[in-house]
Amino acid sequence: MMSMRGYESGLGSAKHDFSPTYDQPWPHAYYQAHLALDYMICDRARPVFEGIIEDLRRQRPRRPLKIVDVGASYGLNAALLRSRLTLDDLYAAYILQDGPLSTHRLEDHRVFFTHQQRREDLEFVGLDPSRRALRYARDVGLIEAAVAANLEIEPLSVTDRDTLRGADLIISTGCVGYATVRTFQQVYEATADSRPWVASFAMHPFGYGEIATMLAGFGLATIAKPNLRQRQRRFSTAQERASILALMAEQGMDDRLERTTGYIYAAFHLSTPREDGA
Repeated sequence: MMSMRGYESGLGSAKHDFSPTYDQPWPHAYYQAHLALDYMICDRARPVFEGIIEDLRRQRPRRPLKIVDVGASYGLNAALLRSRLTLDDLYAAYILQDGPLSTHRLEDHRVFFTHQQRREDLEFVGLDPSRRALRYARDVGLIEAAVAANLEIEPLSVTDRDTLRGADLIISTGCVGYATVRTFQQVYEATADSRPWVASFAMHPFGYGEIATMLAGFGLATIAKPNLRQRQRRFSTAQERASILALMAEQGMDDRLERTTGYIYAAFHLSTPREDGA
């Protein structure tokens, strides 16, 4: 999930701001803040992404598959997708006093992730405005490369475009809205030659229409998958709940899950090149 810094639209201002936890040298505050709100979207998204990865492997047998994670922060999606770790495992490892990742010794973190049963057929590029978060993810081996840029307000550099080139899959879990069509267009322009699929969980009440329309210009068809809607996290305050429900009502969105469960949900969208017939 991407930092909200630089993404403060009318919708963004209604959401809980995790920004203070995103640009620190270590991810402990990030995990503590997310656990406090029962943040779970990455765990819920994992089997969906794994299914897409298997579909892509059948169509693109070359290895490894290159995945661009938009809003990668400290490499959480990469940690889950390339190992058997669960989000609860990571919460415990970082937050418990005797957890293997509770220290501020980089070597401890490298050793922990190196010793996991890791998939070697995936290669991750993290995209996020937070240089410190991406540096950590790269230093411990969760991602192979990083693009530290706020594409809402700045263009991709030539070097960053080269880093993104050759992607097979672009994923996001909750950054849609904070990262708008401006970010996704730059990412897809840089990767268009390899025709990557785009799999995004868009947190309510953010819509996906502008991104889908932009991707259609590159020859991608976008399908919304209501059956794959997933819990993102709990509401942080009564004020946040009221604001988000009001915005959902304005947009005519079905808010029954939010009203009855106390959790914010994320809608799933899959965009694939029409020639792939996925």
